Amino acid sequence: MQWDNWRLLTLVSLAGFVGLLFGQMMAFMFVATLAYALWLQHNWYKLWYWLQKPKKRRSPSAEGVIDDVCRQIEQMRQQNSNRKRKLTGYLKRFQSATAALPDGIVVLGEFGEVDWANQAARELLGVRWPRDNNVRINNLIREPAFQHLLENHIHLGGTTTVKSPLNEDVQLEVKLVNYMGSGRLLIARDITQTIKLQRMRRDFVANVSHELKTPLTVLRGYLEAFTEDTDPEQWKMALPAMRQQSERMHLMIKDLLVLSQLETGEKSLRRIPTDVDKLLHSIIEDAKALEHYHEHQFSLHLETDKWLICDLGEVRSAISNLVFNAVKYTPAGCKVTLSWRETEEGVCIEVTDEGEGIAAHHLDRLTERFYRVDKGRSSDAGGTGLGLAIVKHVLQRHGAKLIISSELGKGSSFKCAFPETAAVEKIPV
Repeated sequence: MQWDNWRLLTLVSLAGFVGLLFGQMMAFMFVATLAYALWLQHNWYKLWYWLQKPKKRRSPSAEGVIDDVCRQIEQMRQQNSNRKRKLTGYLKRFQSATAALPDGIVVLGEFGEVDWANQAARELLGVRWPRDNNVRINNLIREPAFQHLLENHIHLGGTTTVKSPLNEDVQLEVKLVNYMGSGRLLIARDITQTIKLQRMRRDFVANVSHELKTPLTVLRGYLEAFTEDTDPEQWKMALPAMRQQSERMHLMIKDLLVLSQLETGEKSLRRIPTDVDKLLHSIIEDAKALEHYHEHQFSLHLETDKWLICDLGEVRSAISNLVFNAVKYTPAGCKVTLSWRETEEGVCIEVTDEGEGIAAHHLDRLTERFYRVDKGRSSDAGGTGLGLAIVKHVLQRHGAKLIISSELGKGSSFKCAFPETAAVEKIPV
């Protein structure tokens, strides 16, 4: 700026000196000032022209104040460009981080319109970005509880539970929090498993209380009725019932301890090659010694001679539970089939019976603790309601799975599917 002032002063002084020689000093000074003004105007025009598209055009070459302005603008452009790159990098990292979250994240604008959403939001809420960009969230999620939360989230604490718009069996915990001034952040979390576990815990407490109540009531009733002067004959009549109920409690506690050991991994697996043929034969012999065995017909199908790498004690317990259940809960003389074969699911030990069968709505809950299809019949058979839960946990520890299929009036099938790697060729004795 100072250089421009000296330039103008020098130009006007020279013009005045020349004009003095010709006797026209003021005229020469006016023309010089006008020329300088036009030159400045031309440079300002070039600056304006460049500023229209600074990225595509070269900055104007000019001296003085115009050059200073161009340098300042270029410097600011470079700073803004660096800042933009940093912000873009931060935004990409934020989007990558939120995209990897299992929770659905939706960024909402001032009026509830979708500004951004991650992949989990698509899977849980059906909100697709950028397709749903600027669409109001209440047009995408029409659950009344969510609509109420959207209008009153500050007063309600910002959280509610809704069903997924894509799957009614999926329960979502939806939370709204204030975000960047007038915006809001919607967070959706799948709590289906949590709700299921809470229900199972409530059922477990209720069931174990119910299961213990009956034997304790029997024992307490006898103990309150009898005194030291009670006739010994009455004691003799009561002792079998008391012994039966105490044995029932003992078996229940024993099974609970087994389940606890399986779940916590207190007992380590001792995997050894096991002769499945020999194992199944011994289980059949044990089943024939049961009180509930009434001429049941056992059939053994061995379609492979491979051995199974497993913890013999645990697998024996699991298969025994399945076979003993088949004996306890099927009519006398019913056929029970044990199979050992290779399938697409791996190597399988299957226990099939021709009993009454189980309704389809019971199948998903059969392995829950104390879950009974017929509570009266199960209690009469002396079961604890924990057998299939033990089977499931034993198989899980072996990387196997329990596949249950049944049809009313046609019997049931319980298939223990082990991975193919658990089978080895028969070991010569």
